[in-house]
Amino acid sequence: MKSIFQTLDKIIHVIEDVVCGTTLAAIVTIATAGVIGRYIFHTGFLWADEVNQALLVAMCMFGSARAVRTNGHTEFTLLISKTKSKSVRIALRTVFFAISIIFLVLMLVWSADYAAHGTMRSATLRIPRMYYYMSIPIGFALMLYEYLRSAKRRTIEDSETGKGSDII
Repeated sequence: MKSIFQTLDKIIHVIEDVVCGTTLAAIVTIATAGVIGRYIFHTGFLWADEVNQALLVAMCMFGSARAVRTNGHTEFTLLISKTKSKSVRIALRTVFFAISIIFLVLMLVWSADYAAHGTMRSATLRIPRMYYYMSIPIGFALMLYEYLRSAKRRTIEDSETGKGSDII
């Protein structure tokens, strides 16, 4: 059973990396082609801005999940690091962790509802906006997964050292 979860975790890790890399490459390529087309050939792509906006949202949402995985989000740990008691640090980290989980669950529910009701079509490509918006709840679901995956490290192990990932 453990190997199934490890395999699933590796697949999710690859998906996060591939989506972040390909969306960044596509954004740079489309923006560069748009600039070259506009200033050299005096023509542009009407769809370029619309597609880049959708790709940027997807990159941000998948990148946020990837940042949770790599402990790349900044934490405010001044209160936790000043506390001498290990049990108080664990309690504080648990409270902060629970607040983060509640926030992510709420954002997942709200963004899924928002994406489901995105029936308006995009201006240029005439694609239902819900397809653009689907990366938002997927990103929140991935962030929620990454937070839950790292629960022990975030609450107990970081509290044992008295430090977080980034002390500010």
